[in-house]
Amino acid sequence: MGILDNIDFLVDDPKNKVNLTFLKNSVERGNISHAYLFSGGDIDKLYRLSQYFSASVNCPGKGCGDCKVCKDTLKGVYPDVITVEADGSILTIDKIVELQNFMSLTSYNPGRKIGIIKDADILNEEASNRLLKTLEEPPHPGSIFILLSEDTKSILPTVLSRCLILEWNLEPDRKEIEKTYFAELEAHVNEGIRNLICISRNSSHRDFSHSLNLSVKFVDFLKEITNRVKEDLEKEIKEIEKSSVDRSAADKYTKPIKARNERRLKKISNLGVNKVFDIISAWLEDICMVRLNFEASKLNYEQNYALIKESFEDVEIDRVLKLSELIQRNREHLIYSISSELSLDNILVQFQNLIKPIKPEV
Repeated sequence: MGILDNIDFLVDDPKNKVNLTFLKNSVERGNISHAYLFSGGDIDKLYRLSQYFSASVNCPGKGCGDCKVCKDTLKGVYPDVITVEADGSILTIDKIVELQNFMSLTSYNPGRKIGIIKDADILNEEASNRLLKTLEEPPHPGSIFILLSEDTKSILPTVLSRCLILEWNLEPDRKEIEKTYFAELEAHVNEGIRNLICISRNSSHRDFSHSLNLSVKFVDFLKEITNRVKEDLEKEIKEIEKSSVDRSAADKYTKPIKARNERRLKKISNLGVNKVFDIISAWLEDICMVRLNFEASKLNYEQNYALIKESFEDVEIDRVLKLSELIQRNREHLIYSISSELSLDNILVQFQNLIKPIKPEV
């Protein structure tokens, strides 16, 4: 049994089992690709997976877990494995140059030189193009590149096409994040939507300021959550700074942690907006279900059945589906840092426009 058989942080999932079997067979047969892309919902777990695979590739026992190659690789100190990651929110060309230079040097150890690229989705254009050339013409025969990404949508298609892509199911981490930081969010958003419906129904004209105010409330609530996360993440940095007399030594350790935390905060923020999108989408699904005469028990939010039946009595299902499509497009655009507040403004205004007022408009 090798180290690829003893990865305890992976979910018992068919996709993960297929990936592990594929990697183990590749190692056993020596049929190793020059470029891989590991994608999934947790960059730290993806990195650990890349270390397990790298150790298996170079270990004389194909991943025994006990030899110096395995132990040093898993510690991140094996001399023929390099990891490059961003110092800030962008992975720049100097990191790819560093990778190229490392991979072009002759190794004094048996096995292959391996370059691991964390957060490949934040490569800027210049770095992406440089990486593409590197993947097309590796600086050294036998080089292996492992790209890691939580979201592959922003990676150049030409880069993706040069990689063997393995998608891992790491979803429980997202569920854990939602449980920890978004416990209040669903109730908050549902209450806001119910209030919006009640206000709109009792208004004799369309006053979209209610939608815009609700959008601001949602964004402010998400900012509160992000600030809570930030406080939690900063505890590690404060502990390092307290324990170190030498300020420059402390900075050396805290700089990559701060960069990692910045990316994690962005992830939490995007997850929060996506959660709001999920809740609004669930309301739209329920509206369609009610219009199609499904029972209340079939709804996402059974308790809203009567309110939906009264408030969306005549709405055309096509209009509801178009708003669902708009939410999906906005969801995809979040990776480009498009304003979440503007997205929510537009979505909530259109949602309010679906509501049937009790009083006729004048």
